[in-house]
Amino acid sequence: MSTPRCAVCGADVKDAGALVEFLPREADLEWHLAWCGGLSSAGDGMTRGEPPDAAWLCGRHLECGVLLASRLDIARGLALLGEADAGVEVRGQLATTIGVHEWERVLRRALPDFAIEIGSDDVEVEEDWQTSYLEDSDIPSGASNGVECTSWQVSGDQSMVAVDRMIVFWQRGGVARTDIHIGSVSPHAPGWSVWVTPDADADRFGSEHVSVHGDPSPLMWDLLRRYGLTTTRVRP
Repeated sequence: MSTPRCAVCGADVKDAGALVEFLPREADLEWHLAWCGGLSSAGDGMTRGEPPDAAWLCGRHLECGVLLASRLDIARGLALLGEADAGVEVRGQLATTIGVHEWERVLRRALPDFAIEIGSDDVEVEEDWQTSYLEDSDIPSGASNGVECTSWQVSGDQSMVAVDRMIVFWQRGGVARTDIHIGSVSPHAPGWSVWVTPDADADRFGSEHVSVHGDPSPLMWDLLRRYGLTTTRVRP
């Protein structure tokens, strides 16, 4: 096997380098669900290779690359690393918030890993869509009670983990807020949940918008730390 080369400068990746996984794009999610979700069609004439959202980085670019990978997809991340080579300082350019839809993709990408964590890797990720209604106290002033709910869930022998996206609309039209919720249900252990509820009209959020119930799993805590999110609120 040939020595991997850095995706930024082309140098041989030696012991100081590593394969870095960036924030997944929609196409990357499909790749991961095929290979990690146990879909039978994944092996038909396909060679696994390396994930499309991962890149080899040499020791020179690894530290900044890991920082960027926690917030950006591979195209944007490698582009910024290339600018750093041209003399642009990358550090400090990252926002202290993360996009709501980016966070949703992170959680969806992690669903097969949650399946392994709960003790079953022979699962399928299922998607469901429905409309629902909220009480006035649960929505921004001027928003409609009707909401769109999309759920992705993975079920195993031990428990079930699901990611739910709920979109709240203004009465005059347009998205008022998008909430993201992930929760675990198990007959063998207490369940847990993590909510992200951004401000009205916001498509980004920070730690102040994150709340938890119960004790999230090690993987969930790792994801929160990786993306710079600390939980400042606890739900009863």
